[in-house]
Amino acid sequence: MIVDTSGSLLARNTKLRNTYQIRSALSRSELAIVYTARLLDNREKVIVKEFFPNALALRGSDRKTVTCSASMQFKYVEFMHYFLREGQMLKELSHPGIVGYIDHFEENGTAYLVMEYCAGKTLDLVMKEEDAPTSDPAFLYHSLLPLIDAMEYIHDKGIIHRDIKPGNIMIGENGNIKLLDFGSAVHFEGKEHPIFTTAGYSPLEFYSNRSQQGPVSDIYSLAATLYYCRKGSPPPDVPGRLFADQADRIQIENAGLSLLPYVIRRGLEVQANKRCRSLRWFKAALRAEYWIKKGKRPTLTVR
Repeated sequence: MIVDTSGSLLARNTKLRNTYQIRSALSRSELAIVYTARLLDNREKVIVKEFFPNALALRGSDRKTVTCSASMQFKYVEFMHYFLREGQMLKELSHPGIVGYIDHFEENGTAYLVMEYCAGKTLDLVMKEEDAPTSDPAFLYHSLLPLIDAMEYIHDKGIIHRDIKPGNIMIGENGNIKLLDFGSAVHFEGKEHPIFTTAGYSPLEFYSNRSQQGPVSDIYSLAATLYYCRKGSPPPDVPGRLFADQADRIQIENAGLSLLPYVIRRGLEVQANKRCRSLRWFKAALRAEYWIKKGKRPTLTVR
């Protein structure tokens, strides 16, 4: 929960669309504020994401309306278009490993996206716990294999997430995972993509709005996430790697099995055409480590 020190958050109990009642603010980014809320008719807990670009938006005196200066209106509308596109994209998806869509709408001069509430912790928070099991083959097997299934599902629909990272992977109280935040997602057949990057997790092609992007781009981010689980920190940011000495290769310790470190290194290739191109390699590597940890001989099948 975050504290409102600037008066920019929706007040507790604010009603939206006569359907949702705001409870508390969970987090905020440069473009949005995330709240917990309840449905007015049955008190079900949900998540409400409000479009509120910090550099452009101001909260009205009624603590609901969002305004923007006339000189910045074009940019505000452009960003809100991207925000609403996230809602439309989530509406098309239905998978147990993806946060569930409920509603999206415009109101109060801004836009809102309503999603299912997922109890648990994001992977980055789990990693900060003293006894974090994130490098354990069993944890990776049970948590990241379902994530890869969700990635395959969206790729089959022509969508790339473009922001896969520990902070967008929810580990539920029952161990189930949910892939969150489709704010950067696009249909990869498009010719131009807005630039959104996360240091350590974004591949080189995300730093250009005209580069060719596809499933192999998400593969880089998955490999970076696995690297984080193994090392406790993300890999070096890709622009720095691009100009670094070629001998400065990504190093991952090998605990008796070469496949997973090898697949991670291949997934983290700076140039997309040199990168591991199939998620099946990651699935095979995670399964192999899991079964070897259990003392059984794995059968590696990559179709």
